[in-house]
Amino acid sequence: MNLKALRCCVEIIRQGSFTKAAHSLHIAQPALSMAVTRLEEELGVMLFNRIGRRVTATAEGERYLARVESALRELDTARQELRDMVELQCGEVRLGIPPMFGLYYLPSLLSAFRQAYPGVVMSVVEGSADDISQRLERREIDLALLESRRVIPSWDSVLLGQDEMVLCMHPDHPLATRPHLEADDLHDVDMAVFDQTFLQRHLLDAFVAARGITYRTALQSNFVSLVIQAARDKVGIATLLRSVQQCTPGLVAVPFQPAQPMSFRLCWRQAEYLPLATRRFIDFVQARAVLTTTATAPRNTAGCCTQSSGAA
Repeated sequence: MNLKALRCCVEIIRQGSFTKAAHSLHIAQPALSMAVTRLEEELGVMLFNRIGRRVTATAEGERYLARVESALRELDTARQELRDMVELQCGEVRLGIPPMFGLYYLPSLLSAFRQAYPGVVMSVVEGSADDISQRLERREIDLALLESRRVIPSWDSVLLGQDEMVLCMHPDHPLATRPHLEADDLHDVDMAVFDQTFLQRHLLDAFVAARGITYRTALQSNFVSLVIQAARDKVGIATLLRSVQQCTPGLVAVPFQPAQPMSFRLCWRQAEYLPLATRRFIDFVQARAVLTTTATAPRNTAGCCTQSSGAA
């Protein structure tokens, strides 16, 4: 039985057209039609109803090709596993991260991984936590780095570390010397906030709402660098991760009271095959302790990375 013919039939079902299937598979339509005809002759049944340009599967074809599609996926997985058993000289790691996660640590992490595995391509996409989650579910990426509250229980994941959401501002701000800030301290204070796609925004709003407090929104954006610069330019206080503030000159961090810890996990779909490059990346970041615990770190007013920190 010809595997090429089986793949042609499955693609016809996906595309709903011989012409579109031939275009997708980069073969001539007559060759595709001939392969299908020979397969039907071999099986002794018609797999497709051909009514003008419209193509639908027969009852026999629908059942048969559903099993064929599943078998072809297994075959592709087996072929991938076999390639992976060879020395890791090629491969791709597809990783999704929300915006703040890749600001400082990720470039050095990827550089170190590249040095260890020069044949592996790193494909990194940025988006909101919801967007990254959806990409993982749609299998557009293999890994997602997310705050623990954003992790779907059905995924597999490993804890990479903890950080802390802190209030960041210019050193001249009237609140900059406070040991901590409670919700009441933020009443009518100008804030440079992230939009509703950020977990930090939801945590901030819940923090002040619990006390019936409202702050003033001076700036709202999903552009991380803009929010950081707004805090440095005295536009308003921003909620950042402590690890980010520690690597940002011109900002001081004041913790919330009570503190707002955050933890981060590397996630992937449960019970599905992971390419060797992806599994090696998981082991690599775990061994390097990507995200250090910063929730209890002393306040760094210089913003000069005096401690090892991971952007999250």
